[in-house]
Amino acid sequence: MKNLFYLLIAVFTLSLTSCSSDDSSTNNDDELYVRFTLNGEQKEYMDPATITSLRRLILGDDMESAEYERISLWMPVVIETGTFTITSDTPTDANLETLYSANIWMGEEVIDASTGTLVITDLDAEYVKGTFSFSGTNDEGTTVVVTNGTFRAYR
Repeated sequence: MKNLFYLLIAVFTLSLTSCSSDDSSTNNDDELYVRFTLNGEQKEYMDPATITSLRRLILGDDMESAEYERISLWMPVVIETGTFTITSDTPTDANLETLYSANIWMGEEVIDASTGTLVITDLDAEYVKGTFSFSGTNDEGTTVVVTNGTFRAYR
């Protein structure tokens, strides 16, 4: 009977050590990031800044590369989950509460998105999370196509 008791304790202990929470590095629920594909090249900016004034800006950048790179995702101050159209409209008093826009900085060039989509998938008191894609061409003729965009930032 004593052996059976020790066997049960051993099995119970083994089962507890076999179970673990998901501590793998693929669980990124606490990371802040902006990730996307720019003209076929993967980009990832960690710890994006969120700046709020008349509009909300989620700003991802790479100040350490040889050529300064930055992505700006603009949205209204008051946000909600849903799918929104990215346009190249100029911000005015009339559209500040509805305008979604984006741009890419590559060195000295700035390319504003002319068309695209921004989807806010998760929103809580502290964080905003979503997806995006857009394209645009600047006055110098530089075209960007941004696909597979995902972000998680402070609200």
